[in-house]
Amino acid sequence: MKGFNEHERRKSILKAITPGERLKLRDDVLGHVQPRQWIFKKIEDGDTVQLMDESGEFGWSVKMDNIDWDAYEKQKGKGLSQQN
Repeated sequence: MKGFNEHERRKSILKAITPGERLKLRDDVLGHVQPRQWIFKKIEDGDTVQLMDESGEFGWSVKMDNIDWDAYEKQKGKGLSQQN
């Protein structure tokens, strides 16, 4: 049942994310892909994320399970604590 809860958590995060935010690929997937950090563009087909590189000239799509959501949440929390 843990997998279902994790999937739902990721989907709820995905609903709140805005274009331009940075996302990192999980360390244990797609090891050949560099860089590891990308810019979120949009959601495709409910569980696929379209990412862009820094230049905005290259983009690709990955499954939401390939994103390091823990790193994203830490990044968001850090940003919020720095604003206060």
